[in-house]
Amino acid sequence: MSTWLAVAAVIFGVAGFLAGVLALRTLSRLRRSVALLSRGTSGRETILDVADKHMAASEAVRKDILELQRDLAAAQEELASGLAAERQDLAQTVQGLASSVGTVLRRVALVRFDAFEDLGGRLSFSLALLDDGGNGVTLTSIASTSDTRLYAKALTAGAGEHPLSPEEEQAVKAALAR
Repeated sequence: MSTWLAVAAVIFGVAGFLAGVLALRTLSRLRRSVALLSRGTSGRETILDVADKHMAASEAVRKDILELQRDLAAAQEELASGLAAERQDLAQTVQGLASSVGTVLRRVALVRFDAFEDLGGRLSFSLALLDDGGNGVTLTSIASTSDTRLYAKALTAGAGEHPLSPEEEQAVKAALAR
């Protein structure tokens, strides 16, 4: 039994020796890795130095992004105020145009008629030229066999300064209806 005991002790001793060798080998690898991390590949800077550089670069990029965001917000605000001013100018221009369009003689009507029974073909006419407020003029041409006469009457709010003929009144009503 003592031989078996001696063999078992030798086997355990060899196994312990092998375990110790493997542990030293693993410890050596870990030391090399730690040394590499602590002094870096170049031997001058450590991984902590590299991490610090990356952190500083990241902070610089973050500051640049914040500055760009501020600049963009300021530009957007300036653009919005400029756009509001342009919109106001455009509204004033449109309002001015709308008020001036109302004064354009754009309501037009023509009434043709025969002024004399002996003359046919409806050669006489009354023409009404009015703005949106009914201000303007009527032009009446009376054609006869020997001559043609032209009459002009000013209108204010659809009413003439001088009495209007039935044809002129008809032309004014037709122009205001448009």
